[in-house]
Amino acid sequence: MEQRNYAEKRWRISPGWLIQIELVWLLLAGVAGWLLGDLPDSNWAAIAYRNLTGGNILGLFLLGNAVGYLLYEEVNMVLARMHTEEVIAKAIDKAVAKAIAEEIPKAVEMAKAEATAVSVARERRAVAVWYERLKQAEREGRPFDEPPPGYVNGGSGDDSLC
Repeated sequence: MEQRNYAEKRWRISPGWLIQIELVWLLLAGVAGWLLGDLPDSNWAAIAYRNLTGGNILGLFLLGNAVGYLLYEEVNMVLARMHTEEVIAKAIDKAVAKAIAEEIPKAVEMAKAEATAVSVARERRAVAVWYERLKQAEREGRPFDEPPPGYVNGGSGDDSLC
């Protein structure tokens, strides 16, 4: 089975798409620069264009690339964090499931052992009480025909303990 390093999973744009995005952005920057260059000097968009980009299309293109890169990195960090949280949640779920799978059989075995011990203790107590009644009857000189605990007479003449 192939192992993958999901901690390094990143959102990537293929080189072909990156070139197409850059060409479209260059075209849009050219059209936007052409439109903004013809605005009067009192227009706020024209003032921003001239001050932020130097009043040329190449400056607008570079500014757009810088903003695009920063947005890409921000999205990449958000996606990487979401992926990391997902991996951690899955690891926790797996650890909990493993712990439950290991602990439940142990708890069942302990419960069975405890139930067996309680059952044996009850049987021993019943035999001890029966034995005390037998000794009491012998001391008093009276007959004692009570069978011991666990004694079964199936009616076939076969006397046995269960």
